[in-house]
Amino acid sequence: MKILHVLRIAAVFIIGMLCSAQAAEWSTEQAEVWSAIEACDGHFKAKRIEAAMDCIHEDFSGWLNSEPVPRGKDNFEKISKYFISTRDVVAGELRPIDILVYGNFAVVHYFYIEVTKDEGGNEDYSHGRWTDILIKEGGKWRWIADHGGDSPN
Repeated sequence: MKILHVLRIAAVFIIGMLCSAQAAEWSTEQAEVWSAIEACDGHFKAKRIEAAMDCIHEDFSGWLNSEPVPRGKDNFEKISKYFISTRDVVAGELRPIDILVYGNFAVVHYFYIEVTKDEGGNEDYSHGRWTDILIKEGGKWRWIADHGGDSPN
């Protein structure tokens, strides 16, 4: 079991190194979009819910792999508040795979690694992938749609 866990982590880091090489080639627009995603992710991890929710467009529609139907901004906020009140992110990283920018829309594919700790001190390791669609309004990039979540194994 430990060998499988070590192999999983090694595979993620190898993929990450490949993605880091590509990140050095991002255009100014792509880098701006990625910076917005990292900043908003930082709000969630630091439990700044108001700042985090400011990153979500009013017309947001997102779909977690584990959910039967998409969710809107209101439901996203409820789930986010619950998550940040019951867990701490103790380690994590986002790695961009592809960033496409078309005027005021952007499509971003990335994967993540995250270790969280619950109220009982139990740690959980997860990794997965996301596709985010962002819209730029008033000079600010916001999520208008997403899809993804934890990967099995």
